[in-house]
Amino acid sequence: MVRKIHLALFAQGVGVAQSVWRSPRTTPESMHSLGHWKSLAQTAERGFFDAFFIADALNLSPAIATDATDRPDPIAVLSALSAVTEHIGLIGTSSTTYNDPFTVARQFATLDHLSNGRAGWNIVTTAIPAAAANYGSAKLPDHEDRYARGEEFVDVVRALWDGWDADAIIADRETGQWTDARRIHRIDHSGKHFDVAGPLTIPRSPQGRLPLAQAGSSPTGMKLGARVADLIFTTQHDMTEAKTFADRVRSLAQSAGRPADAVKILPGVTPIIAETDDDARDLAAELGSLIDEHTTLKFLGQAFGDIDLSHYDLDEPFPDILESLPRNAGMSRPTLFTEIALREQLTVRQLAQRIGLSIGHRTLVGSPDTVADDLARWFDSGAADGFIILPADLPVGLNEFVDEVVPRLQKRGLLRTEYAGRTLRDHIDEP
Repeated sequence: MVRKIHLALFAQGVGVAQSVWRSPRTTPESMHSLGHWKSLAQTAERGFFDAFFIADALNLSPAIATDATDRPDPIAVLSALSAVTEHIGLIGTSSTTYNDPFTVARQFATLDHLSNGRAGWNIVTTAIPAAAANYGSAKLPDHEDRYARGEEFVDVVRALWDGWDADAIIADRETGQWTDARRIHRIDHSGKHFDVAGPLTIPRSPQGRLPLAQAGSSPTGMKLGARVADLIFTTQHDMTEAKTFADRVRSLAQSAGRPADAVKILPGVTPIIAETDDDARDLAAELGSLIDEHTTLKFLGQAFGDIDLSHYDLDEPFPDILESLPRNAGMSRPTLFTEIALREQLTVRQLAQRIGLSIGHRTLVGSPDTVADDLARWFDSGAADGFIILPADLPVGLNEFVDEVVPRLQKRGLLRTEYAGRTLRDHIDEP
């Protein structure tokens, strides 16, 4: 069977480009309504995406004065969407640092039953100090401590999901027996971070075990993803480097006793599409002109552990400050942004502008043919098993991708023309 591209939609407000709510291509007045989310999910389903993904943040953006970046609760939104979609997977983010395993296991198991097996959990350890303050913590835990807790957290969640055997429910009306209690198991977990008895209060997933997504690209994060994740969301700008990353994750998966292809690797792409390449460049410039420099510097500074970049000369080369970051800072984004800045000799201002359209992901600007050609090239090289699509503006950016790029990929035989299965795991497991 010919390999197919796996697609996931990163759905955020009215798009990932900063201050894009100012564009007439968006409808910010409706972005908190169910109708807004329903339209996006149904459009992605029409494009035969594997999954609809909602990221999360546990703090308000420091750039909220100019950027529409508030975040609704993913579980609430995805639960509503389970009733108005039929095939597309529903993946939500939940933090292992500011939650407990029993609650997360229960929430996602419930979503999975509501959606007939279409739920997935995106694992994050949370690396933003402002989030810690919202949960009564004086400071963010160190990077390694967060991941140690995260490792145990995931193991407990999976054990809870496995606590119900597939045949635990008897439902025998004649005898009055609802379950065979011998097939429902306590987990009696006692570890460094958690003590959880179990069992879970809801039966086993229709998928057996829910798919997991993960996005950490530090060595510790890659190790966790290779061990437990079905999907890896990653930020990559260079195809050769992306191939090296993908090969490393596949090797780590094998070292963890899994097949190399058990993990699907999806780099993020922000496509900006118009009829011609020139028109697309004009559109990118138009969207870029809406970005407030203060907003972009705030976003970039938050990625580096909430540092204030305004103290730097914005027109001097971006400094290599990785060694001076606090131990509790996230490392994936700072490392990536620093590498881009040093490789391309970008100033502070130029780096901020670069990430403004795509929250740091690769921006792909061009005609539908140009975009399809690029995605096919990355896919064929082995640098990607698919892509997480982050439209700069919504809903128009998504509509253009589904209406113009998807048919071109289907014509090449690179994208499904119908869903072969009904669950998220079915979609992910397709070659």
